[in-house]
Amino acid sequence: MAEAESRDASSAADWDVYWRGTHEKAAHQAGGAQDAALEAFWRELFDRRLATCEQPRLLDLASGNGAVTGFAAQSCPATLLYAADASEYALRALRERFSACRCTVADALRPPFAAGSFDIVASQFGLEYAGIDALGRAAELVAPGGSLAAVLHLKGGAIDRECAVNHRAIVAIQDSRLLPLARAAFTAGFALNAGSGSVDAFKSAERAFTPAVRSLEKLLAQMGNGVAGGLARQLYDDIAHMYQRMSAYAPGDILGWVDGMTAELEAYRARMASMTAVALDEVTLRAALDQLAAEGFVVDRCDKLLMGAGAAQGAWAVVLHRIQN
Repeated sequence: MAEAESRDASSAADWDVYWRGTHEKAAHQAGGAQDAALEAFWRELFDRRLATCEQPRLLDLASGNGAVTGFAAQSCPATLLYAADASEYALRALRERFSACRCTVADALRPPFAAGSFDIVASQFGLEYAGIDALGRAAELVAPGGSLAAVLHLKGGAIDRECAVNHRAIVAIQDSRLLPLARAAFTAGFALNAGSGSVDAFKSAERAFTPAVRSLEKLLAQMGNGVAGGLARQLYDDIAHMYQRMSAYAPGDILGWVDGMTAELEAYRARMASMTAVALDEVTLRAALDQLAAEGFVVDRCDKLLMGAGAAQGAWAVVLHRIQN
């Protein structure tokens, strides 16, 4: 239990880094070509199921900044909106968009709501991070006659494959020691500019740093500027800009940037690793749905959502409803 809680805390911290303002534009994030398929899924669902209640109660579980909440609010403005996420930063962003939404910081496996509290429990690329048991926990929150709907990471799907590529790219950058070597080169350069260092020390640091830069150039040539949501390209451009204008910066600003990017790269790597780790295969998902069917749910939909311009299989689309008592 303690080990699981430690992993949960680590994952939440990695997502907090993301929600504080990471500039990535990965496949799972709002703004990509996949959004048309996601929007169509949620709008069709909410237009049908929210309309059956005068003032429906909806929980966006593992909500992030409220993509699903937004679709629900547009489909039925009378909906009483609730959201739960492990990241306080995500919920802050959600509150800015939907001030009437009742937000709770909570893990998807331990949402602090009574059984049968909601007409719809919905989740998009979220609850699976707490493990497959979170699907059953979400189902407990559905009222009789209500629905559980989720978009879940698909093992071997387009998003899963993209995350694996992004993970390899970040690991390659980390293995090259680009940022530690950049720190050493910047430090030697600042010392030289201040008169406390030597040309030889700076050239030595630069010689050690150059192969890591070349390695990043090769990675971008092979994987493209968009790999890792553009984070690798951003790293390259920022280093080039600052290195050529070193004297225009205070040492603390650049070294602080190095530390910040080091943390951001590791958080990004961890998120990509977690996305691939939680992606669900058909056997695992069907077993969970069979259990829910035995507990009074009807599976209305379980298929692979086609996403992007190439209509590639990208995610599981799951919809269930709870039988009326």
